[in-house]
Amino acid sequence: MALKFRAGHAYTRSFAQAMATRKTTSAVQAALLALLFAGILAVVNLYAHRHFFRIDLTQNRRYSIADSTRAVLGGLDDIVTVKVYLSRKLPPYAMSISDEIRDMLEEYRICAKGMISIEYIDPADDPALQRSLQFMGIPQLQLNIVERDQAAIANVYMGLAVLYGDKKEIIPTLAELERFEYVLTGKILRVTREAEQTIGFLSGHGEPDLQQGLRAINRLLKEQYFTRTVPTAGGELIDPAQVSALVVASPRELAERDLFIIDQYIMRGGRAIFLVDGVAIDERMQASPAESPLAGLLAHYGVHVLPQLVLDPVNVTAGFQSGMYEVMLPYPFWVRVVRSAEKSRHPVSSSIESMVMPWVSPVIAADNATANLKVDILAQSSDAAWVQQDFFDLNPDQEFNARTHTGGQRALAVALSGSFRSYFAGRGVPPTDAKTAQHPAEVIERSPDTRIIVAGTSRCITENFPDEFEGNRTFFLNAIDWLTIGDELIGIRSREAGERPLHLLSEPAKLMVRAVNLMAVPLLVIAFGLFHYGLRRRRRLRDAQAITGGT
Repeated sequence: MALKFRAGHAYTRSFAQAMATRKTTSAVQAALLALLFAGILAVVNLYAHRHFFRIDLTQNRRYSIADSTRAVLGGLDDIVTVKVYLSRKLPPYAMSISDEIRDMLEEYRICAKGMISIEYIDPADDPALQRSLQFMGIPQLQLNIVERDQAAIANVYMGLAVLYGDKKEIIPTLAELERFEYVLTGKILRVTREAEQTIGFLSGHGEPDLQQGLRAINRLLKEQYFTRTVPTAGGELIDPAQVSALVVASPRELAERDLFIIDQYIMRGGRAIFLVDGVAIDERMQASPAESPLAGLLAHYGVHVLPQLVLDPVNVTAGFQSGMYEVMLPYPFWVRVVRSAEKSRHPVSSSIESMVMPWVSPVIAADNATANLKVDILAQSSDAAWVQQDFFDLNPDQEFNARTHTGGQRALAVALSGSFRSYFAGRGVPPTDAKTAQHPAEVIERSPDTRIIVAGTSRCITENFPDEFEGNRTFFLNAIDWLTIGDELIGIRSREAGERPLHLLSEPAKLMVRAVNLMAVPLLVIAFGLFHYGLRRRRRLRDAQAITGGT
């Protein structure tokens, strides 16, 4: 019995010594790891202090300046001065905005390599400067603050001026951080650009008015461009040097001379976006096929807008008045265009998560376009879309059953690049009634390389659609940029926040997702339990072998 007791006592003591040794070793290892980690942090901090860099793990690098901005800053050949009128005493919630602005401007300064000078000015104690800022268009803001349990109003400045030579551009307020990079880079482009860019809107033929139906788009365009209407009643030709891009938004009627003016603008290197309604819709929501006066011209270029309306199960909810109440219903006539990473390659639409095309008609590129021009699809419906033609029922309170129709993907907007042949080649110059109009001696029959865009609806940029759907205004502004200045601002604007709708799933896919959701968690718990049991069992066997070997 004594022998057994001593053996048991020795076994217990050996086990305790082994455990103590293991704990000491673990503590030493933990201390060494902590010292190593602290050393790495010290080296990283020292390097970061001398070399500015940031790591942005967001999908579209929202908190780093875009490659487009870096290209603009790298191309500066003279110093651009940025004067930031920023009050030092700001409410706490505005201090974070101030800090982010300073961080981004520091990135601008570093990327410009000495070509940007940044000055921070507090106008609080300078009445003369305050009057000058009011004249420049930088207002004094009134912000609410709470101090010592009392509400008060703080008068502050948060504005910015970009100066280059005798040119000046103003950003009145810096509250919209999401658009700050786009606006600032655009202002730098505008002051350093040799020629001003003007966007013309064809007018006088029943198009939406620039100050009413297109008011939202006009306001957004004016941040980077000049805008004006382009009437054709006088018969004058449009000079591409004066109109950088022409917007033709669903005119109701066009004479031969009007078509000639549009055609010769393109033949002289002009660029245009055609927004064509294939179906006419009146105020009573009555629809009928419409033969656009642009049909012959666009068909000659190789594009057809069909007199149909596209319906899609991937759509948005629309509000309709029913008596005294507004009813919200899914409306297949308002097609939601969702980005497809595999198919969206064009810079105009490749980064737009979703946009809405209301009462849109299919757009088809004919063989003569695909054979001689570069054709890109900018927007298309889902694979389950279908169409209405001849007879249209726009009533939202009906049963939309996609299974009774033949579904298929439809192109809704296309871009064409290359050299176009004139619609009036071999036909001569149409006469005009205006006595003062220019009469060209001959028709220009072939254009240089140029670009046009054709969309199957004009309603996507009229009324409230640009304000309500961010993707719509991004699409149109990207299109204008692509037609005029290129891709410099597209990469910045496309990073702004937008909707990310779920993709439509088939019934088998839905069943699979439901089964995975039901079974995944229990299976993971069982797998974790088995794994943990195996680890404990191996640890017990290892400890027993170590103690047995020690005795």
